Amino acid sequence: MRAPTNRRPAVGFNMTPMIDVVFLLIIFFLVASHFSRQEKFVEVDLPEGVATSEAAQEDDTPRLTLSIPEAGRIFVGSRELRAEELRNLIQAEKLRAGSEDFQLRIRAGRKVPYEAVQGVLLAAAKCGIYDIQFAVMP
Repeated sequence: MRAPTNRRPAVGFNMTPMIDVVFLLIIFFLVASHFSRQEKFVEVDLPEGVATSEAAQEDDTPRLTLSIPEAGRIFVGSRELRAEELRNLIQAEKLRAGSEDFQLRIRAGRKVPYEAVQGVLLAAAKCGIYDIQFAVMP
């Protein structure tokens, strides 16, 4: 017969939940930084802003950013859009956001003629988006 031992098992902290949380935070920040860089993926020569312009405030308002580096080319992130896709994309993003205060941010190059931007403005107006910001260099 075996004699009982009075040894207790070692008490320690369970590190598994903490490691899980750390990995989730790392993944969150990697994805968030990817989306913030994706907005500026297409290089656009932005016009300079006027002296009285206010800096764009980053808030949690849902927005769609369109880049127009030259006439006839419209990008969302790194994907180029055709003119007929534009209205459908704007409408889908507005519905996905599910709020009335949806913003459209346009990054048009300084040498892009107004006619290239006019189509975007008309598509936004047809979708009921009137909060439009133009990106400029300070």
